[in-house]
Amino acid sequence: MRSRAVRITLMLLTIAAIGTAAYFSWTIHLSSRADHEVAATFDQTRIAALRDAYELRSTQQAYVAAGQNEAFWFGKVSELVESLRAATTALRSAAISPAALAPLDEAAAAIDEFEQADRRARSYVSGGQKLLASDVIFSAGLEAATGITAALEKAGSALTESSRAAEAEGMRRQAMAIAGAAAFAMLTLLLLTPAAAETPAAPVQEPAFGADTLRLREEVGPPQRRPAANRDPRDVQRRKVTAPGSSAASTPQPRSGPPPAPAPPSVELQGLAAVCTDLARLSDTSLLPGILERAAVALDASGLVLWIADQGGAALVPIATHGYPASVVSRMGTLPVVGQNATAAAFRTGLLQTVSASASSNGAIAAPLLAAAGCRGVMAAEVRRDAENPARLAAASILAAQLAALLGPPSSEAADDRSTAAR
Repeated sequence: MRSRAVRITLMLLTIAAIGTAAYFSWTIHLSSRADHEVAATFDQTRIAALRDAYELRSTQQAYVAAGQNEAFWFGKVSELVESLRAATTALRSAAISPAALAPLDEAAAAIDEFEQADRRARSYVSGGQKLLASDVIFSAGLEAATGITAALEKAGSALTESSRAAEAEGMRRQAMAIAGAAAFAMLTLLLLTPAAAETPAAPVQEPAFGADTLRLREEVGPPQRRPAANRDPRDVQRRKVTAPGSSAASTPQPRSGPPPAPAPPSVELQGLAAVCTDLARLSDTSLLPGILERAAVALDASGLVLWIADQGGAALVPIATHGYPASVVSRMGTLPVVGQNATAAAFRTGLLQTVSASASSNGAIAAPLLAAAGCRGVMAAEVRRDAENPARLAAASILAAQLAALLGPPSSEAADDRSTAAR
């Protein structure tokens, strides 16, 4: 795309899409945090009310105990009933879920029933009829107190379920916003990638100069990166990191025609967007190998390995693979983070690493799985063509970002060990 105005417009739209997705995710995060604070306050009040309900049941039974001051226990029960009423009112105002309101209504009704039974029990106790008072306390009073505790427990369970559902919905909306922005940015990157310059056609010979013959000047092709020496299927992990700018001289050879056009970038945008969406919604790790298979198709990769740092942060462990036989996977073992290979370098530096292809071996891309607290691991892909294609590198970075969000942040101990290893 050669129009400067269109290129600038696409860049601005991409920045706007990324900013909108970030703002949307931040507002969802703030809302979720506010709901967590309200839920914590609700739970603290509910637990205090449960303690009062259990104490209320034992305190009323002291009416008929031998040698007890009845007036003291009458006042204690009255205080507990008023405390429960106040707690129920506070819980109704703090409930963020309509499902928690019905159990709170049941708790209020149970408090009223307890108060009615308590008045009858006090009347019998004051009249010296402790046998009748015991019958009321251990039947109607005990049933009403049990109803209060059951209603409070039910309200807590309803609020917990509602909070989990709201949190899951917020995460789903965040994932959709991030995936949409990533897909738009990927499309813009492909559109802004400069196309290969067309080879000028040879000038047409005029009849007057039919005796002359035009000669095409042979241009030296682009510098080739140093190929990896090892052809093992683990070449993504075993090869040395290719230094940028290294090249091999090539001897110009005469050509009979124009150079062939470079192959177009092999990245499937729709497949990449679908993989990102499925990774964001992944809830069962048994589905990860299938998603890695689709990711390999989107990157045109013959093999993928997902490396995760161990607890100490001194080695990388393969947790999921695609494209390699079981015999090869069983021999992979672990990789030291201080090793001189593309995977370890990507983990230490947090930067994308590439290994160039040769005539007899594939190229490789090692993308770090970056989280807020540091690098969590590396996604290593063995690609069939040029490993430094901009579209393919961008696609690998997007997939690595989604996998890092799925795996979560590394431990502080592992982060300290990685910092020590990097020094």
